[in-house]
Amino acid sequence: MSKFIKRLKLKKHKDALVLFLIIIISASVYIFSLNGIKFGGLFSNFIGDSVFAIYRVADYPLSLSKKFYGNYIDLLSVKADNKALKSKLKKIGFKLDKYKEYKIENVELKALLFLKGSISKKSVPAVVMLHGIENWFYSLYINKGKKDGIRNGDGVISYEGVVGRVLYAGRSRSKVIPVTNPKCVFSVIDSATGTMGIAQGVGNGYLKMRFVFNSQKVNIGDKILTSGLGGVFTSGINVGSVIYIKKKGYNIFQRITIMPYKNLFNGKYVLVEK
Repeated sequence: MSKFIKRLKLKKHKDALVLFLIIIISASVYIFSLNGIKFGGLFSNFIGDSVFAIYRVADYPLSLSKKFYGNYIDLLSVKADNKALKSKLKKIGFKLDKYKEYKIENVELKALLFLKGSISKKSVPAVVMLHGIENWFYSLYINKGKKDGIRNGDGVISYEGVVGRVLYAGRSRSKVIPVTNPKCVFSVIDSATGTMGIAQGVGNGYLKMRFVFNSQKVNIGDKILTSGLGGVFTSGINVGSVIYIKKKGYNIFQRITIMPYKNLFNGKYVLVEK
C-alpha cells in the first residue's frame, strides 16, 4: 500500500488533490441542501470561501483573455484611425502644395500684367509649354502662334527680363530661341556707363556684348539692358550683368561676357512684343 501511495506522488500533486476534495465536498453539500439537510457555522463559511476561491481561479483566465481581447480591439481601432488620419494628412499636403503653386503663379501674373502696362509696344501674353528636347539652351515653345498675331522674329520677354526671339511661328504655337542662342542678336546698353553694343548668345548659357571699342567704358557687374534700337525689344528691359572683360592691343573691340538673369529658363508666363 505504501508503495502505491509513493507511486501516486501525493506530495507532488497535493494542490490538485486539495482542490479536488474541495469540489467533492462542495458538491456533496449542495446535494444534501437539496434534500433538506442544512449546514451552518464555520463549516458552511469554509465551504463558501472555498467555492469562491475556486470561482476566482476558474474565472481568472477568462478575465485575462477578455482584457487582452479588449486591448486588441482598441489597438485595431487606433490603427484604423491612424490610417485615416494619414490619408487626410496627404490630402491636406497636396492642397497646400497646390496653394503654394497658385501663389507663385499669382505673383508672376501680377508682375507680367504690370510689365504689359509699362511697355509702349503691343504685346501678347503666352505660356511656356516645354523646352526643346535638343538642348535646354537652344529652344522653348509657347502656346501662341500666327492666329494670335505672332510673327517670326518677335521679341519674347518675362517680368524679370528678356527671354529670346520667335524663331518659327506656327498656327497655334511658336518656337522661341533664348537670348543665349547664337542666332539671337539685339541691341543693348550698359545701364551704368551708357555704352551701347550688340548682344549675341554664345550657346553655353551666356551672351557676349559685341562691337564695344576699347576706349569705351564697361565695368564688371554692370547691368545690361535692351536699348530699344532695332525695334525688337522695348528699351530698358533686363538682359543680365557683365562678368568678364578682356582688352587686346591688336583688337579694337573688347571681349565682354554677359550672364543672363538666373531665372531665364524658369519662367512660365511671357509676353511676345509686336
